[in-house]
Amino acid sequence: MARGRLKLFANRSGVQFANKLLFRLDVQLSKLETVDFADGESKVIIQDTVRGCDVYLVQNCFDPTSKRSVADNFFEMLQTGDALKRAGASKVTAIMPYHPFLRQDKSSGREPLTARLAADLISAAGFDNVMSSELHAEQIVGFYKKTKIDNLPSARFILAYFKQIHLDLNNNLVVMAPDAGGSKRAESYSRKLGVRAAQAFKVRSNTEANKIETLKVAGLVEGHDILIVDDMIDTGVSMVTLVEKLKEKGAKKISICCTHTLLTKDAIKNIKELGIDIIGTDTIPRSQEFKIDNPWYKEVSLASLFAKAIQNMNANQSFNELYYE
Repeated sequence: MARGRLKLFANRSGVQFANKLLFRLDVQLSKLETVDFADGESKVIIQDTVRGCDVYLVQNCFDPTSKRSVADNFFEMLQTGDALKRAGASKVTAIMPYHPFLRQDKSSGREPLTARLAADLISAAGFDNVMSSELHAEQIVGFYKKTKIDNLPSARFILAYFKQIHLDLNNNLVVMAPDAGGSKRAESYSRKLGVRAAQAFKVRSNTEANKIETLKVAGLVEGHDILIVDDMIDTGVSMVTLVEKLKEKGAKKISICCTHTLLTKDAIKNIKELGIDIIGTDTIPRSQEFKIDNPWYKEVSLASLFAKAIQNMNANQSFNELYYE
C-alpha cells in the first residue's frame, strides 16, 4: 500500500538534481518560496497543498554553483522539513545525495560529535526518512534514532561508466583505496572488476586540517594501471600525494573514481597538473561551464538510483535490489 500521494520539492541548491528525477517519477516539481532577509536569515513558504502526502525534499548542501554555504543550505532544508510537517504532510523524506557534517563521527577531546548533531537536527525538523549515497562512515547510520536513513551505493553506476571508457580493461589493473578506511570499498571494486587490490596508508596531522604527515603504499603497483576509489575528494591533498607516490613507484595510467567530488581550495588546479581523469557523480552540482573547462572530469548521474528508491519507498517496497549490486 502506498504511503500517500507522492510530491517532490526542492530547495534552491537541490533544483538541478530534482529536475533529473521528474521524468523518472512522472511528477511535477511542487512549489515553495524562499525569502532572504537583509540580516542573512531566511524563511521558506510551502505554496502547494501537502496534507496527507508523501513528500520528498531534494537538497544538495554543498553547492559550488552557489554562494550559499553548506550550513546555509542545511538549515534551509531543516526549515523546509519543519514547514512541510506543519503543513500536514504525512511523511517527509530528505533527499541528500551528499550528506554533510559526517567527518566528525568520533568523540575526541573537547570536540563536538558533529555527525550525531546533524542527525539529531534532521530528526528534530520532522523528517521521517533520509536518502543519501556513500556516507563517510558506516556507523553514521547508527546515529539516526527517530529518523531512518538509507545509504544508497553508487558503485555499479561508476563501474559501468569506467568499463565503458576502458574497453581494454585487463589483469594489468590494480584497484586501490587512498587510506585504510577505504579498504572495503577497494576490495568490493576489485571483486567486481576481477582484478587485484592494493592499499595505501596515511597518517594525518593532528594540528592542521587536510595535511598528510606520512603516506605508504602496500602492494605491487610498478608497471600496472591504477584505479583509485574513494567516497570523497575535498581539497585533493591526499589524492595528489598518493598519485605522486604511485608515479614514483612506477605505476602507469592512473584513474580516480569518487562519489562526492567537492574539489575545494586548489584541488582543481592540482588535479589538472597531475594529468589524470576523475569519474565523479552528480551528488555535487556542477555547471555546464565547469564540465567544458575541465574535460578531465567525467560525471555519472545517480538520478535513476534515487528515483527508484523514491518509487520503492512511496510504494512501501523493498530496497534490496538497490543495495545488492
